[in-house]
Amino acid sequence: MVMENSSTSSLPPFLLSKLGQAYRSMLELDLAIFATLKGVQDAIHCEGISIWLLNEAQSELECTHTTGSQAGEMLGDVMRAGKFVRAYTRQMNFDNVQHNEILDAKTRLPYFDLPAEQITTAPLTARDRLMGALIVINKASGSPLTDLDLIHSLATNVAVAIQNTQLYERQHQINERQKLLNQISQHLHQTLDLDTLIPRIFAEVNKAINAEAQSIWLVDAEEGVIKCRYATGSGAEMLKGFAVSLTAQSIVGASVSRKKSIILKDAQKDRRRARSADEWTGFVTRSLMTVPLVLKDKSIGAIQAVNKRGGRLFNQEDLDLFRAIADSAALAVNNAQLVAELQNSYDLTLDALSAALDLRDRETEGHSRRVVEYTARLAEQIGLNKETIKNIRRGALIHDIGKIGVPDAVLHKPGPLDGEERKIIERHPLAGYNMLAGIPYLREEIQIVLGHQEKWNGTGYPFGLRGEEITLGARLFMIADTFDALTSDRPYRQGRSYEMARKLIEEESGRQFDPQAVAAFIAVPAEEWAQIRAKVMEEIAQRHELAKQTIRENIKPEDE
Repeated sequence: MVMENSSTSSLPPFLLSKLGQAYRSMLELDLAIFATLKGVQDAIHCEGISIWLLNEAQSELECTHTTGSQAGEMLGDVMRAGKFVRAYTRQMNFDNVQHNEILDAKTRLPYFDLPAEQITTAPLTARDRLMGALIVINKASGSPLTDLDLIHSLATNVAVAIQNTQLYERQHQINERQKLLNQISQHLHQTLDLDTLIPRIFAEVNKAINAEAQSIWLVDAEEGVIKCRYATGSGAEMLKGFAVSLTAQSIVGASVSRKKSIILKDAQKDRRRARSADEWTGFVTRSLMTVPLVLKDKSIGAIQAVNKRGGRLFNQEDLDLFRAIADSAALAVNNAQLVAELQNSYDLTLDALSAALDLRDRETEGHSRRVVEYTARLAEQIGLNKETIKNIRRGALIHDIGKIGVPDAVLHKPGPLDGEERKIIERHPLAGYNMLAGIPYLREEIQIVLGHQEKWNGTGYPFGLRGEEITLGARLFMIADTFDALTSDRPYRQGRSYEMARKLIEEESGRQFDPQAVAAFIAVPAEEWAQIRAKVMEEIAQRHELAKQTIRENIKPEDE
């Protein structure tokens, strides 16, 4: 039997105050609700009071707060909403729990295992939204539950407090995520280097997404695949470089090809999941989000988050944040790729100029490439950053570009140069600088071109700079250049040993060379210098062979 009763009881003011002041955090609210439930339980002398909240789909109710002897067992219990939740739109009093048609077998409460004779329910409704139910069980004295006004008042105030807290936390979450997006936006504008950009993005994203693993995948149009460019989490290093087909047969492929976001609650059951990736890395994918990087209606890649920590599932809010990040990241990644392509084009041009110089002076073939690697290693030894080392490499590669204007008679003269010829040679650093000064891209690099013949004690040329007046890249280059010259064979002498070259360089510390640069040179083992040289010469041999092969392929036999 169902009864609708009334009473004149009201919620004590101090309890209302507790609920009203606790909305700023769920922790504060939990304490206030438990205190309130206990106060009401004592006031109406019932055996227990519990709060059951609906999930987002309104398909289940979870017991979030409870008092009474069975509180420890019931807290966290879940039940299907069924017919019972539809009855919560009004306050109900069940005086025969075991035989009520609303409480069918599919919606059985944990109370059914108790000697419950009477249950009173009140809807938790705030601003016309049904959030769950408040349930009171059995008067301790066995008498009927008649304090329905008090129970209704309790349900109303609890519902409002819960909703206010949810709204407050939701707004706080929105604010925090907006801060995150602003931080990511700042990172996107600070660098165009993908290796620097992507880790910065994911470091910030994970604060909000809280995933076990994340990755970014970029399209390789030439190979027709999408490759993992960067990854975090277990097996990340193995995943980098992993490729999947640009088709709908994989999660990433489907997201990229269809330009659609994908969220999976159970990835193990989805055929598109790249099982080979899990097998390769040993990582177990349970749930995931994948969002395409789309720019001007073209997919250039995707970002992915795998397994939310704590066993939870990714939700719509996580996906919305990921999409917002993807929108900004797509532009940044595309810009970085364009810059990388442009830099590669520049580097190929500089490489071709260097090769032309080597061809002009066969005695020093490979010299430019060796000193590039030697100088870069010295720069690494003294702790310069990646971008600075990149600039120094380019400067070292084109250091002798000014020799293009030196006549062959002077450049290839077998004997000593006379005074006028010496002046011609000594003009090549300035000539190289003037050739490249109009190229903004080479602003840092041409300082090495200009200063690579200056000496620490001021006896170099073209300006007689001394000490730190000489750019650091040029000071490192001077040691690399001298080391290569000493250890390379010439028509008039054999190359000297590492030990002899090291001794000569040490002797010139503080005179020809920067003492800091000399210390960096000495700190690198002799074996490593030999390895660098061998690698460069192997690369040169491979280039020669490739050039010969290309010529053979492009020359047709006479009989064809």
